[in-house]
Amino acid sequence: MKTCEVIVVGAGIAGYAVALALAKKGIPVTMMALSFDQRIYHSHFIKNDQLENKIQSLQAGNQEQLVCPRAYEQLAQFARSSFDELVDMNHLIDRNGNIDIYRALQQQLQQQPCVEWITNHSLIDLLTVERHSRKKVDCYKKPMCIGIATYNHDSQQTEYFLAKETILATGGASSIFTYSTDLPTAYGGGLAIANLAGARVLNMEHIHFHPLGLLEKDRPCFPLPLELLAAGGKLYGAKNEFLLAELLPKDLTKTIYSQLLKTDDAHLWLDLTALDSLALKEQFPAVDAYCLNRGINIAKDLLPIVPTACYSCGGIAVDKVGQTNIQRLRAIGSVSATGVFFNYKEEALGVLESLTWAKSCADDINKQISKLVYYFPDLTLTDFSFEPEQAELIEEDWQMLRHIMWAYAGIYRDSARLRRGKCLLEQLRNANNHATSLKQRQLLLALHTAQLVIDAALKKPEF
Repeated sequence: MKTCEVIVVGAGIAGYAVALALAKKGIPVTMMALSFDQRIYHSHFIKNDQLENKIQSLQAGNQEQLVCPRAYEQLAQFARSSFDELVDMNHLIDRNGNIDIYRALQQQLQQQPCVEWITNHSLIDLLTVERHSRKKVDCYKKPMCIGIATYNHDSQQTEYFLAKETILATGGASSIFTYSTDLPTAYGGGLAIANLAGARVLNMEHIHFHPLGLLEKDRPCFPLPLELLAAGGKLYGAKNEFLLAELLPKDLTKTIYSQLLKTDDAHLWLDLTALDSLALKEQFPAVDAYCLNRGINIAKDLLPIVPTACYSCGGIAVDKVGQTNIQRLRAIGSVSATGVFFNYKEEALGVLESLTWAKSCADDINKQISKLVYYFPDLTLTDFSFEPEQAELIEEDWQMLRHIMWAYAGIYRDSARLRRGKCLLEQLRNANNHATSLKQRQLLLALHTAQLVIDAALKKPEF
């Protein structure tokens, strides 16, 4: 069993940012992830001027979608310094003004000597004092995380890591829906593990859906900007019927969903062929670049479109330094709920939120880690021995989970749909009550996250 100073679970923008902030202070960091290329594939298309404009807007006091005054105050006060300290002058801006924050953080982090990299591991549990200590009296202590249990895919063995501080940066939960802009790993696994260990969650009902997702087989949907419609793009059904697009984004999402439900079509078509090709490519260089890499010419080809889940606002409740209600457990990025709410169009705000909380988290750990005496009791550990999985059966259950969430807790919500979805999830959970494989264990975690979403939505079905 290995003991670490700080362990960061997750290698996205938030995970890299907090690890870099800690490493710059000389604090040894252990980075643990399944792989180290976990960026949202369109994140490097964020415009540099959008980040700058958003920082200026925050400093001017424009609260917009921010609902927690203290979260707004922190973001407004420290967004600029966090960006400058973590991204610095190493960020790369391409000829179209796009910034690749992920690569800028990654390149700096790889140069830090106090960072240990552990790859090809999956998080399967948190080690907590009340659940794993051999001392029975420890159950009376305040909830405290002392490390993690992981599954090593190379050795196919359970491995345990003790840590003074554990930071979850495992991403959101939008891939529990049929169509998502996130990778399949964004099923809320870290969130579910933390909640099962006693972590408080907030705002789980808040899921943002984007009306224009580029549909590709076996890939996340790429979110297309609504400005394509304002520029003259047209939406058509499979039978070439024109779909009115003069609607608000929320109404447009529901209209597209209803059209697909009514016609049983796999998708709609976005037609940009009538637009001036040079002007189109100049106005939307990021869309053009992505589509060209996929063999699609936006000026000549029709684009298959579906509405898609793009962001889950809910997560593990944290304070201004990323601390959860479990001592020594912190959460950063999409897995957390800081009190900041924003629409998908505010992706720049999400990046600034991750950078700001990463810096504040690192600053707080730096103040404490050399002063506090960290308690590590003798542990009673459970070995997660997984049998060979029934791949086809588990995959069908995964598809069923996503379909239930899409149909009953997705774009259209009411009490009847949500109650039916809850009932179906319970049946699916009972059928997988005992996890005999890693894939099934992950399915159970996704089911737990889905139930959190539905339970929260039943209290607020309008979201």
